[in-house]
Amino acid sequence: MEDNDLVSTTSNVINVNEDTFMNDVVEVSKTLPVIVDFWAPWCEPCKTLTPLLEATVKTYGQKLILAKINIDQNPNIAAQLKIQSIPTIYTFFEGKVVDGFQGAKSKTEIIEFVRKSLGLLGPGQDVEDLILSAKESTELRDWNSSLEISQKILEKDPDNHIGFGILIRSMIGLDKFNDTRKLIDNLAPEIKNSKPVENAISLLEVSEKAFKAKGSIEELEKKLKQEPNNLDYLLQMAIALFGIGKIEDSFEMLLKSIKIDKDWNEQAARKQLLEFFSSAGIEAKETISARKKLASLLFS
Repeated sequence: MEDNDLVSTTSNVINVNEDTFMNDVVEVSKTLPVIVDFWAPWCEPCKTLTPLLEATVKTYGQKLILAKINIDQNPNIAAQLKIQSIPTIYTFFEGKVVDGFQGAKSKTEIIEFVRKSLGLLGPGQDVEDLILSAKESTELRDWNSSLEISQKILEKDPDNHIGFGILIRSMIGLDKFNDTRKLIDNLAPEIKNSKPVENAISLLEVSEKAFKAKGSIEELEKKLKQEPNNLDYLLQMAIALFGIGKIEDSFEMLLKSIKIDKDWNEQAARKQLLEFFSSAGIEAKETISARKKLASLLFS
């Protein structure tokens, strides 16, 4: 079986030999990821893996290259790269091998491998621009806009950790708590354990608590009229106000409590305020203002 019999050559699927390896693989990998498929006509697993690999690579057009090398016809390359069994798949980037595997893989595993190789290029300027827009929307708490933008990010870059973090923040902001939990449960471990996603997940419990407290505002207002310095009522009201989006009022309520007694209930007001800082966003104007006031209270 000839090389061309196994997989037809397309613009981003090429056949490579010992004469073209340096130019078509090593040099090209300095600007694009190059996935190299080492195969041979007698290799039965290759006949299954290679078509799946080719079909997946084709979907990404000129963003990466699949280079096929018949080791029977190119033994020197196989020896130099210490290919001991086939199929062997390597990803070259920036002139060197950065990833790879040996043996048969499922379609899902092949798709994930190709996506990982593609990710070496980074998100791209269009994704960076979308991330910036999404962050601006989250700072404004325009959750519908940030939700829509995060979905666009993930359409372009399905494994983007920042995109998933913004998506989760947006869903929490829209009080979609059950849907958020379902999404989190279905995330791949490497995405779920990434810093942007972990930070977003940490907001779920505090936001859900604030949402549930919203219905008690009227009753708490009556209680605070009678006991304006009741620390328990102040804490409950702060949580309820945060739940309806009155962030500045919520922070002021907690700062008032800290001013009255910063050590009350094991510093419950301060701890709640710090949780809300994370939920509202460290760069939010309400957070910046409240952090300054908190520092003044604690260190005066």
